[in-house]
Amino acid sequence: MSEVQYTAEGVGRYYDAMAQFYQTVWGDSIHMGFWPDPTDATVSMSQAQKNFTDLMISHMGLQPGQRALDVGCGTGRPAIQLARATHTHVTAISISQSQIATATGYARESGVAPRAQVQGTDDAPSVRFELADAMAMPFRDGTFDAAWAFESIFHMPSRLQVFREMARVVRPGGRVVVADFVTLRPLTPEERAIAYPAFAANDLASLEDYIRDLKQVGLTNINCRDVTANTFRPSNRATARELQTEAAQAHLRNAYGHEQADSFRNGWVHIEKVNETLGYVLIQADKP
Repeated sequence: MSEVQYTAEGVGRYYDAMAQFYQTVWGDSIHMGFWPDPTDATVSMSQAQKNFTDLMISHMGLQPGQRALDVGCGTGRPAIQLARATHTHVTAISISQSQIATATGYARESGVAPRAQVQGTDDAPSVRFELADAMAMPFRDGTFDAAWAFESIFHMPSRLQVFREMARVVRPGGRVVVADFVTLRPLTPEERAIAYPAFAANDLASLEDYIRDLKQVGLTNINCRDVTANTFRPSNRATARELQTEAAQAHLRNAYGHEQADSFRNGWVHIEKVNETLGYVLIQADKP
């Protein structure tokens, strides 16, 4: 565990404060991308993020009209893409006020207003965004056909409790999908000092830790895919390139001031030091 613990509200404040940073360097989505060819620098971060969301969607096993949950929805783009691709009703939660406001605006712009989901009678895809704590979700048991946590579990004060909640709100026969950072070996104190504050992480854990916790909450048929080479490393390279551009620096100086803008640019060089110690996995599990 990290010495620095982030409460749910603390993670929310982190994303509220960092909203302009992520908008500048990553665009509308707050998650890493997927490059089929990790060496292809012509693929933009935005396209790579859409690629990754498509990959996540392919693991959800949803049918039109079903209900899905997005745990830690960011600015809502993946939830919207999920609803439109599968013709389903998505509920998406975040602990960040600014993320919920941004995501709700995107949903309106995208034509997936929450009205249909609330009524439950319209076959059109819909997305509803709620301010909620993933460790104590305000949903009844078995509400959803599938749930995903897309690059959000590492923020949580208790990974096990979030998995317990996800397993609870998914119906028997439903599915849980997780995409997240994992440690490839125990981090040194220096690496922890870089990684934990940079990502507002509560617990960067090994793949074995994730599998153990998923089993402990009763999930089965656990399948894992290592996508480190296609996600974490090319995403870091793309971010570092973007931070060096004058356009990005101008946006960051305007939002945060010159000193903080320089800190972002120089700080990402330090994040690249953990490239070889952190990995990225996609995990699929079923609720019996």
